[in-house]
Amino acid sequence: MNQNEAVQQKLKPRRVSKQKRKALNNPPVKRLLLPTVIYLIIATQIPFIVTIYYSFQEWNLMRPDKGVTFTWFTNFIKALSTPSFYEVAMNTLILTISVLMICFVCGLLLALLMNRNFVGKGIVRTMFISPPFFIMPTVSGIIWKTMVYNPSFGFSSYFADLFGVEPFDWFTQNPLMAVIFIISWMWIPFFMLILLAGLQSLPIELIEAAQLDGANRLQQFFNVTIPHLVRYIEVVVLLGLMFILQVFGEIYVTTSGGPGFASTNLSFLVYRTGFQSWDVGGASAIGGNYRYFNHRYDDVNV
Repeated sequence: MNQNEAVQQKLKPRRVSKQKRKALNNPPVKRLLLPTVIYLIIATQIPFIVTIYYSFQEWNLMRPDKGVTFTWFTNFIKALSTPSFYEVAMNTLILTISVLMICFVCGLLLALLMNRNFVGKGIVRTMFISPPFFIMPTVSGIIWKTMVYNPSFGFSSYFADLFGVEPFDWFTQNPLMAVIFIISWMWIPFFMLILLAGLQSLPIELIEAAQLDGANRLQQFFNVTIPHLVRYIEVVVLLGLMFILQVFGEIYVTTSGGPGFASTNLSFLVYRTGFQSWDVGGASAIGGNYRYFNHRYDDVNV
C-alpha cells in the first residue's frame, strides 16, 4: 500500500452501526434527569425513611434519662388508641372536603365570569389572583384574625353592629369554619386559573354545534362545557388536595389548633406531639401514617 492509498483509507468514513447512530442522535434525557432524581431522593425519601425509623423508637426530649429505646409498634398503637386522634382525623376530613367544595364552586363561577369579554378584564383578573398568591399563609392568617374575625374591631363586628346582632366570636364558637374560610380564600384563585385555562381551550365549534341543535345555555354548560373540563377538574382537585392536606401556617397563627383539638388537623397534630409534648416517636408515627396514606391516594389518582 503506497502513501496515497493510506491517506485515502484514513479519509474514508467509518461505518457506524444503525443502533449506535440512533443512540448518538438521541438526546441524553436520562443523564440530564439523573441530578434531579438524586436530589428528590435525598430531599424526600431519606427524611421519610428516618421518620419511619423514629416511629419505632420511644424518645421523649423532656426525659433524656430514659434514652432512646426500640418499641416496635407501640407508638402506632398509642396514637390509634387516643380519642383525640379520631377527632383530629375528622377535622382533617371536614376541612379538606369543605375547602375543596368551596374552592371548586367559587373558582368555576369566577372562571366563567373571567371567560367573558368586558372592559378591564385583565385588571380584574390580576386583582383576583394577586392578594392570595403573593401573601404568605401566616400573613393571611394574621390579616383574617385581626381585620375580619376580631369580635371588637373586625369587619364581622362592623356588619354585626350594622344589622343589630351580637358579634360572633369565630375562633371561640366555630374555629374550624373560620380556618376553612381562610384557606378557601387563599386557594380559590388557583382553582379559577386552572378552570379558566380549560374554558379558554374549549373549541367554539362545539358551542356553535350545540346552539344549532337547539341547546340552551344550561344544556350547553352541562353537556358540552363540563365534559370538556373533566381533565382540568381532576388536575385541580388532585393538586388542591395535596396542598390542603398540608395546611399548617394558617392554623398556627389563628387558633393554634384550639380550643382543645377543635381546629387541629393531622399536620398540626404532628407539630403538637413533636414540639409541644416533645414526643419524637409519637410524632413520627402519626406523620408516617399520614404521609403514607397521602402518597397512596396520590398514586391511585395519578
